[in-house]
Order: sequence, then C-alpha cells, then structure tokens
Amino acid sequence: MPKYPVDIGTEAVPSTIQASATANASIIGFTAFIHATNNLLMPFPSRQIQLRRNRVKQKAQSCMTETEKRLRAEIATLKQELATLKQEKAELQNKAVEALWQSEEVLRHQMQEMQIEIDLNKVARQVAQITKTDYFQQLQTEVEGLRNSPSS
Repeated sequence: MPKYPVDIGTEAVPSTIQASATANASIIGFTAFIHATNNLLMPFPSRQIQLRRNRVKQKAQSCMTETEKRLRAEIATLKQELATLKQEKAELQNKAVEALWQSEEVLRHQMQEMQIEIDLNKVARQVAQITKTDYFQQLQTEVEGLRNSPSS
C-alpha cells in the first residue's frame, strides 16, 4: 500500500484502514462515493467542448431568429410599400386614361370645327365660281331690270 494518503476529494483517507474501524470506513467510503460522483458530474474536456458547442448553437439560433424576425419585418414593410406603389400606379394609369379621353374629345371637337370651316370655304368657292359665270351675270341684270321697272 502507498505510504501517502489518497486524495478522494476534500478528505484525505489514510491508505491503511484497520478492520476495527469499519464504521469509520463506511462513512469515509460514502463520502468518497459522493465526491467521486460529483467528479463524474463535472464536465470533462469533451463534455466542455460539447457544452460550448451547445451554447454556440443556441446563440447562433437566437441570432438567426432575431435576424429572421428582422428580415420578416423588413419583408412586410416592403410588401406594404409595394402595395402602395401598385395602388399609386393604378391611380396614375386611371388619370392618364382619363386625360387621354379628354384630349381625344377636344381633338374630335376641333376636327369637327375644321371640317365645318372647310365646308364653308368650299361653299364660298363654289358660290364665287357660279357668280362669275356669264349666265349668272346675265340673270342678275335681268333681276335688277325687273325690280326697277314699273309694275304694270
């Protein structure tokens, strides 16, 4: 047996336990058992690595959920902006169509006025052609003669 006491936690147990002190040995054995189980519960380096990995995973997941929440909120905001822009676009298109109809109506009205003016010019030319003919001049002279002659 070793010459020095064995360290089993916080208590030092002499390596030579006499048989007469079995009660003492059982208490020391129980204490040693508890300390041994506590040491088993203490993380080993691989256990520490696993715990660190778990903490890193949890932190990454929490960061991902925060990022996901932030991105979802940004997406919702962008969807609202898109809906607003679509509505504004529809309103602008309606205004453009209405303005187009109004301008077409104005152009139709102007075109009718121009056609009337063209027709009046055409009639004036035709009248001028008729009044310049010798036959019309002769008829006009006869009408004036009839108007100036005394009634019989």
